[in-house]
Amino acid sequence: MNAWVRKNARLRRDVIARLRREGPLPLDAFEDRSIDSWQSSGWNADRNVSMMLHFLMRLGVVAIGARASGRRVFTLASTWLPTVRPLSRRLAARLATERALRAMGVATYQQLRRYYGLGYYVTPDALGDLERTGVARRVTVEGLEGEHFAAAPAAGDGDRTTLLSPFDPLIIDRARTEALFGMRYRMEIYVPKHLRTRGYWAMPILHDHQLIGTVDPRMDRERGRLEVLSLQLDPGAPRDRATRRAIDSAIEDLAAFAGASDVAWPARPRT
Repeated sequence: MNAWVRKNARLRRDVIARLRREGPLPLDAFEDRSIDSWQSSGWNADRNVSMMLHFLMRLGVVAIGARASGRRVFTLASTWLPTVRPLSRRLAARLATERALRAMGVATYQQLRRYYGLGYYVTPDALGDLERTGVARRVTVEGLEGEHFAAAPAAGDGDRTTLLSPFDPLIIDRARTEALFGMRYRMEIYVPKHLRTRGYWAMPILHDHQLIGTVDPRMDRERGRLEVLSLQLDPGAPRDRATRRAIDSAIEDLAAFAGASDVAWPARPRT
């Protein structure tokens, strides 16, 4: 990508100049002034302005400042983010490594590196610092190979039942999710409806340190309500009243977050 950006320095300058001169702008406000078109085997081919903005966001030059009618609005990070004192490399690595470990709970060094897209924020030295201060400890995970690290328990850990986004760091590594929690989870938005097993936007249920099933929600914005298309509890999941109340509460939290005033259940939710 670096070579492509260098070839398209004019596009890079134009994007930054427009944002500096005009303020926040949506993607379609920019003119494609690329010299060398971006090539990809996926769906990003020829999306030159989008790829340049993506690159500039990774560098911390551009940020998403808002959304308008579902569209991202881009702005200069220097005008959007608060002024802060830069951290030293060592402290930045320590904080980044601790954040990744607390988000994942238990992970190998390579899994911690994958928590961040570019991978270089987590370092062995930072992990060593966390071990020496008792924030992290080495553990053996039965049935799994490799050296794992666990975060020291924090107050309130595991007390709340919640629904996880398909992109949540806890489950984004699908192989790790299956190995640790025993749940085979796949995002099914590109799967034909009749072949889906959990649902279009199925969200894993985290309850008592375990993934016990999924809820497939849909927001009906015209009616202002959250529709529960299905609720699936996996084999071995608790089915007592307390668990069901906890799941209901998690769904109500999601509804409030989405701005829904009501929750609609199907006549016979799948369990």
